[in-house]
Amino acid sequence: MTKKKKLPRLFAAYVLLALQIVGSLFFMWSLWSEILGFRQEALPWEYQELIQMLASLAMALGAVVGVGYVRTNYQRLDRVNTQVKAMAGQFHELVAIQFEHWGLSNSEQSIATYTMKRFSNAEIAKLRGTSESTIKSQLNAIYRRTGLANRQQLTTFFVEELLQNVGPVAGDG
Repeated sequence: MTKKKKLPRLFAAYVLLALQIVGSLFFMWSLWSEILGFRQEALPWEYQELIQMLASLAMALGAVVGVGYVRTNYQRLDRVNTQVKAMAGQFHELVAIQFEHWGLSNSEQSIATYTMKRFSNAEIAKLRGTSESTIKSQLNAIYRRTGLANRQQLTTFFVEELLQNVGPVAGDG
């Protein structure tokens, strides 16, 4: 939705909210001033009825608008969840493409993936059936080829790369 379309809706929501507040205050004053004996003179019944009708209408409209906002926000949440799932699926593609661009071997790709998943060198060595020194050596080769210095930079590279092309969610202003 464009900014021009949002402003009238936002203004209308604020007007409706103001009417609800005035109506609520009127109802509360009417009740409590009568109970506590503050009110000396009563408003003419015509004015009271008119104010009560307008306040009731504003509160009913507020409930309808509130339901609309809740529904809109649930739809927006669904869109965000869909985008997150799509980004998660694209993440694997992005990683594979970047690994190829860096010229990493299958073995190095595997080690880099385990590294980004926060496995220790010992855990990676056990999973791959090699020694820790082999894993350290291959990690050093990965860092030389990528121009990155450590595990954190490797993981951060992909997070930043993925988020670089993500714009605001539809409906955000």
